[in-house]
Amino acid sequence: MERLTYFYAEEIAEKSWMIKNIGGSTPAICYLIEGADYALLIDSIIGIGNLKAFCETLTNKPIKVVNTHAHSDHIGGNFHFDHCFLHHRDIGFFQECVGLKKEQVFEFAKQMAPEGFREQMVLDDNFADWDPIKIFPLYDGDEFDLGDRKIEVLWCGGHTAGSIVLIDHKSRLCYCGDACNSNTLLEFPNSLPVAVYLKNLMHLKERQSEFDMMYGGHEVMETSIIDEAIESVAKVVAGTDDKCERTGMMGTPVFYAAAKKPGEYARVDGKRFNMSYVPSQIFGPAQEKQSVLLEK
Repeated sequence: MERLTYFYAEEIAEKSWMIKNIGGSTPAICYLIEGADYALLIDSIIGIGNLKAFCETLTNKPIKVVNTHAHSDHIGGNFHFDHCFLHHRDIGFFQECVGLKKEQVFEFAKQMAPEGFREQMVLDDNFADWDPIKIFPLYDGDEFDLGDRKIEVLWCGGHTAGSIVLIDHKSRLCYCGDACNSNTLLEFPNSLPVAVYLKNLMHLKERQSEFDMMYGGHEVMETSIIDEAIESVAKVVAGTDDKCERTGMMGTPVFYAAAKKPGEYARVDGKRFNMSYVPSQIFGPAQEKQSVLLEK
């Protein structure tokens, strides 16, 4: 029986690929960048298919894995590798994802896959247990030196405490995960206060002239979305935003900074950036420190 192909890739710059799951199984996106010495995999999406094996069809260089943050739709493919690099503020959150069995990943994959594709899926080495792997901490200003290109780490905490973006100076591209997009979610317990996120957006704004496009975890955007983000988030901090009430990802009420079209993600005013939040997390409770707890 012929093995299923779970991924497809599109070259977006020299030796730089956008990778998605085939069959519409997940809207998440990851990226592979090849340098002279090694290749860097930015995020690993949901864990449907053996991403390591697929990346090895695109490059024969050793592969290092970096995650923009620790949500499961960005780290799922990590467990075919033996390591990842992650901002230190998200390491504890990553460890909460460990322990999922490949049978559970497989059942989740079948639920998401189109019917025709689902019928061909089998539980094989395309799926892996989410066992512990080595985690190397990252900090703002760190860089990956691939030999002939450098990828710089920029902290942009908000969506999660350890969210980062990565700037490829050779191709002038910014890989931004979920740090700044049309549906930026700051409604989670591990999200930072909105006021802190605004400061981190200003940090990103300082570097805006160094890249021409932003490749996110779910969409591709013009760099002008940073300006829209600063404008919208500043209104939330000032209390002058639209306070558009919706049901959040956790099933509880949240507000969006800008009014949305009924039943859609799109903003009424036609701009792209939007952000969910809960009022109690505009200024706090701030998570200024990482807490290390005894494992239960």
